[in-house]
Amino acid sequence: MNVYAKQAMVSVVAGLVWLTGATADPTVKVESGGVTVDQFSELNQRADDYSLKLIWAAKGSGAYLADVDVSIHTLPSHDLVVQHRTEGPVMLVDLPPGRYVVTGRYGDVAPGAKTEVERTIVVPRQGTRQMVMYFDTSDQVSPESPAEMQTARAR
Repeated sequence: MNVYAKQAMVSVVAGLVWLTGATADPTVKVESGGVTVDQFSELNQRADDYSLKLIWAAKGSGAYLADVDVSIHTLPSHDLVVQHRTEGPVMLVDLPPGRYVVTGRYGDVAPGAKTEVERTIVVPRQGTRQMVMYFDTSDQVSPESPAEMQTARAR
């Protein structure tokens, strides 16, 4: 097999891993969703079983976002641990204690806004680290949206 064929094969395999939401470390458990009130409540109830809870939202309005491409790397080695596309605003990850860089990529941002946000976090030995990560979008919270599905900024 020539070099170009090998590179193409590696690209296809990498793309499949990204699309399926597989973790780079098979021992790391990831769940995402929360599009409906029932899913949102169910994920929030299970959050205590995970070491990290991320919420993806629009800056300003607090409207929840889905389809965020998320990668999580260890620090200081920068080993890829998680690569996942969210299925809703809530993402639960069971990581070992330590320092990580969480990067989210979202394409539907306001003109001139960053499509990528990055934060360094520390996952504790016990409990759940919770964080809301914001993108500058024009998304607004629907007036029909139940209170339990609104971030603090949207209320």
